[in-house]
Amino acid sequence: MSEYLTSVNALQRLFNERVHLDVCLSGASALAQQISYGVTRNYYALSAVLEAHLDKPLAGKHDDLRLLLLCGLYSIEQLKRPHHASVNIAVDTASRLQKPWAKGLINGVLRRYAREQEALRSRAVSDNSEARFNHPAWLISLIDNAWDRPDIFAANQARPPMTLRINGRKSDRADYLKVLENANIPARPGSVTATAVVLDQPMKVNEIPGFNEGLVSVQDEGAQLAATLLRPEPGAVVLDACAAPGGKTGHLLERTDIRLTAVDRDRKRIHQINENLERLGLQADVHCADLLDWQTDLRFDRILLDAPCSATGIIRRHPDIMLLRAKSDIDKLFRLQSLLLDKVFDLLVSGGELLYSTCSILPEENDRVINDFLSSRPEAEVLPIGSLPEA
Repeated sequence: MSEYLTSVNALQRLFNERVHLDVCLSGASALAQQISYGVTRNYYALSAVLEAHLDKPLAGKHDDLRLLLLCGLYSIEQLKRPHHASVNIAVDTASRLQKPWAKGLINGVLRRYAREQEALRSRAVSDNSEARFNHPAWLISLIDNAWDRPDIFAANQARPPMTLRINGRKSDRADYLKVLENANIPARPGSVTATAVVLDQPMKVNEIPGFNEGLVSVQDEGAQLAATLLRPEPGAVVLDACAAPGGKTGHLLERTDIRLTAVDRDRKRIHQINENLERLGLQADVHCADLLDWQTDLRFDRILLDAPCSATGIIRRHPDIMLLRAKSDIDKLFRLQSLLLDKVFDLLVSGGELLYSTCSILPEENDRVINDFLSSRPEAEVLPIGSLPEA
């Protein structure tokens, strides 16, 4: 199966079944993954270029051809191979889609783009904000209103680093950096937490020194802040709400000896929590349940609510968020986040602390949720973060 055919099938599933791209690409080649993620990350600009090429839009029943052309455009722009190879493979893939009649169309569009790439792209995106920023219009508006930071859009287009979290029970950062140096794996310390190490190049997890032995885990540095900020003391009773896939669960347990309960509603992702705990050699009381319906007699000293959200803060790692989310989702998520926050606050002991976190950069899911909660809960107060504590 060609990389284009794999990519087209994965992208069709993304759009039609609303399934995340990493699931759609399970078992796919590295090249098919690069093309699929590249098309997703550059979807709005590539679509504008394609529309400028076509005399009329392709009918909906030919969406596979449209995706094939986007794959070809991306390949011409980004792959380090001769342009004619990208064109020829795309033309051959039309037959594999049972649409040999489209070979001439594909050949003409891609060959023209190979010749006039810079001019055609510049003209297609000049008056199109979605194409210029490679974001949907609704999200451009929300980000602009919240931050007035155009560099956010550029950052979302960048490829994310691979960041590791050192298991403080088994090693420390200085020692682990020496392990990587001895294995000729270039890396540097993280800049926000004392547990983070950033690899110069991504690699398969099973090839990372000490990964299978629980020496390190893969976790973005921002996510490593959660356990650092919650800072449970030895013996604390802790709830990790919405815990899957268990990265923060593991980090909390690595810090000190606590009694931890983890809850998540997704049975498949609960399995990931248990796998992570087993690899790290740690234990928690794990429950598969809808948090809103979950009942317990326990009261907790510390609670982490990593709430379901739009994930607009991790687009560079999951560019399909831009295609899977809609503006209407934000209000729905606000209501769910508010309900979850109300629920878990009642599980705190008097004087306990709760950390509310999301992967969203939108105030509608952060400031608005907190302010609305505080207006109805006079007994609650916001604790300033101040300077970040050591991990």
